[in-house]
Amino acid sequence: MGLFPTDQWLEQDRGDPLRLCARFVPFFGDASAHDIHKYLCRYGMYRSARQAVRMLPDMKAQRLWERAGRQYDRQRERWNGPDVPVFLLPADDENRKLAREFHGKGGVAFADKLFFFLLPEHRDGEIAALVAHEYNHVCRLQMLPIDGKEATLLDAVIMEGLAEHAVAETVGAGQCADWTGYYTDRELRRFWRRYIAPNQDMDASHPLSTRLLYGLGWYPNMVGYAVGYAIVRRCLESGHSLTKLMAMEAKQIAALAGFDAIE
Repeated sequence: MGLFPTDQWLEQDRGDPLRLCARFVPFFGDASAHDIHKYLCRYGMYRSARQAVRMLPDMKAQRLWERAGRQYDRQRERWNGPDVPVFLLPADDENRKLAREFHGKGGVAFADKLFFFLLPEHRDGEIAALVAHEYNHVCRLQMLPIDGKEATLLDAVIMEGLAEHAVAETVGAGQCADWTGYYTDRELRRFWRRYIAPNQDMDASHPLSTRLLYGLGWYPNMVGYAVGYAIVRRCLESGHSLTKLMAMEAKQIAALAGFDAIE
């Protein structure tokens, strides 16, 4: 599978996001192009044809499709993982949170497909970090299927922690997201007790789970991501490998880190 020719699709569709998302309908079952676009925009996809038309020439000049494809192949080889359809699209360069927390890049992973959202100026290390993070999600989702059950907030927290440690391990700690260093261990333990532990069984799709994961509203910025990274870090420091953790249930990982015992 690998990268689909979305650069050609963008040209053919003149950047129209709904025409483009209509091409994704077969990959989503019953979802409409409008619903797909709305969903992908939550993770960083461009919003208007104007943005795509403006960025596409520079993206092609910077060979983003070729560079992202190489990184995808490296991650597949590293994890001996599945080969899924991959779609690279322009990122929303008007999204302030995307710029502030994710350096303007975004992505979303499913067990059977993968989306990357990039800007022309993204460097090789940034591309590698995005691919490593999102492809780790694909591997996690395939290794630990939830058999139709709704994923929980804790599932999402641990998944983000695993994925960012995959960045550190396969790309380098220097390419990890800024949020990995936002808080002290003491603060992270307090955030676990106050925010994550009481809500750990909540459906990941619940609005409160989203607010906790990203730290929206009055919650600490990126609190769910940061706690997940701390939990996985503690397991790794105890001698457990990332590969081993990838096959464990989220609650087992939290227990292994000792976070379930924090009062």
